[in-house]
Amino acid sequence: MSYSFLEALKERILVCDGAMGTMLMRYGLISGGCSEEWNLSRPEVIEEIHRLYVEAGADCIETNTFGANRFRLSAHRLEDKVRELNIAGARIARRVAQDKVFVLGSIGPTGKILEPFGDLSFESAYEAFKEQAIALEEGGVDAIIIETMGDLQEARIALLACKENTKLPIICQMSFSENLRTTSGTPPEVSALVLWSLGADVVGANCSMGSEGLYKVLEKMINSGVSHISIQPNAGMPIIEDGKLVYPETPEQLADFTIKYVELGAGIVGSCCGSTPEHTKAISNAVRNMKKVEIKRRDSYAAFTSRTKLIEVSKDLPITVIGEKLNAYAEECKNLLYSKDIDGLVALGREQIQAGAKAIDLHLSSPEIDEKELVRELIVNFQQFGDVPLVFDIQDPDVLEMALRLYPGRGCINSISLEPSREKIIDLAKKYGTVTIALTTGKERLPQNVDERIKNGENILSKFDADDRVDIILDPLVFSIATNPEQVSETLKALSYFDSKRYLTIMGLSNISFGFPNRSLLNRAFLSMAIANGLDSVILDPTDKSLMELLLACQVILGRISQIDYIKRFK
Repeated sequence: MSYSFLEALKERILVCDGAMGTMLMRYGLISGGCSEEWNLSRPEVIEEIHRLYVEAGADCIETNTFGANRFRLSAHRLEDKVRELNIAGARIARRVAQDKVFVLGSIGPTGKILEPFGDLSFESAYEAFKEQAIALEEGGVDAIIIETMGDLQEARIALLACKENTKLPIICQMSFSENLRTTSGTPPEVSALVLWSLGADVVGANCSMGSEGLYKVLEKMINSGVSHISIQPNAGMPIIEDGKLVYPETPEQLADFTIKYVELGAGIVGSCCGSTPEHTKAISNAVRNMKKVEIKRRDSYAAFTSRTKLIEVSKDLPITVIGEKLNAYAEECKNLLYSKDIDGLVALGREQIQAGAKAIDLHLSSPEIDEKELVRELIVNFQQFGDVPLVFDIQDPDVLEMALRLYPGRGCINSISLEPSREKIIDLAKKYGTVTIALTTGKERLPQNVDERIKNGENILSKFDADDRVDIILDPLVFSIATNPEQVSETLKALSYFDSKRYLTIMGLSNISFGFPNRSLLNRAFLSMAIANGLDSVILDPTDKSLMELLLACQVILGRISQIDYIKRFK
């Protein structure tokens, strides 16, 4: 083929094939049989099915390897044939595709439940996906399609395994129920943002629902601002007719909805369970001359997530509050750390969310504790006992990378700067596609005035481009008035300048009052000044009721929240 899969994706709508399992049933595959084994025992049937889809107008055909991982194959005592089955599946599709259409190497879920809810470890899942991905690349596929994933964390692991062990483009598709959530509770906009940020070339959805259901999923994915989306619905929700399982959507019905997908912004369209080459032909005919719609991302916007929650920072939204109390230097947290009270730390995090924080900052570095093990335990426990979004205030790159790999969402790093010691953290932000708080410090010293803050902030922004998939929030640095009273006005001037440029901003509020009595009063006074100068997010103590009420009042005055929301708060 004269151009690559990614080049084609940018230029035109791509049509993917339809169901492999449905077609294999027509050729005699029994229920519960191992379809992947046919790559060795009946390759001519697999080849014929691929050929029918190509003749129907598919631009992409998927290999018959959906369940060809060691866990699923073990049910058929074929776990020692992972490499052989995947290479065979890829080569069969390659023979049919030649240089006319693209071959997508299909990777499905393991069928196991990941820790902490099951017994499958991150590492074991990673190795299984790595094994499959390497074999598919060896077999000659043009890209990998990770599909029908019900657990965002499993999709993340598969994506990492493919990215880190092949050079192939990657499509990553989740599967959703009628409540527009995956089986692990993730909504479409969260899954799309997480997988796109982590490096998927295309994100999307397939299976589980018919055309109308996946249109609703697509609407939410579009809002995440990702560049390329794929949608492949079932041929309707299955029903029983005359004792047989039937998928009711006709090729024409599927094609009509496919037009709507493309008009909304989908770049790859196809079909899943219950579909046939007839469905593919109708879809191909319907979209063949349609132009791709560019998906635009919102200006001055950043978002990080947990497994199920989207945390937004924007000049067009209320100020985002991040809780500060999980800090090794705070007395309450320090006591919990020394007593190794994980339950108490989790409770302290959840308390801040209940008080109004959208996420909590983890700053737990201390000579007396093993930070790596503690952060690992907290990530796991926050999943089990409440889905709490986390911000990682971690300066050790090894600990930070562990956290970013294990965390089942899009991470937020606090923080990077121009200091040479932070270069590794900048690299991690790019590798994992995080939201990143950037301190406006220089290479060798703290800023002395507004000009240095502005110069440093813009220099650190220049270290990133759109390909890095990193969102930056600038911190103009708050110093204590006890030691640097002249710096207060410089911080506020920098906030105002960054606001005029539509740069997102954040600050650690309580720094202003360090060393003073009645700290809450000083915090409240400075917070109101910062909000007036364009502050977008803040790290503070959300359990300070008067501080949170002042935050609310300032925002209603400046129009960042509605009067109705303000009135509801005090009714």
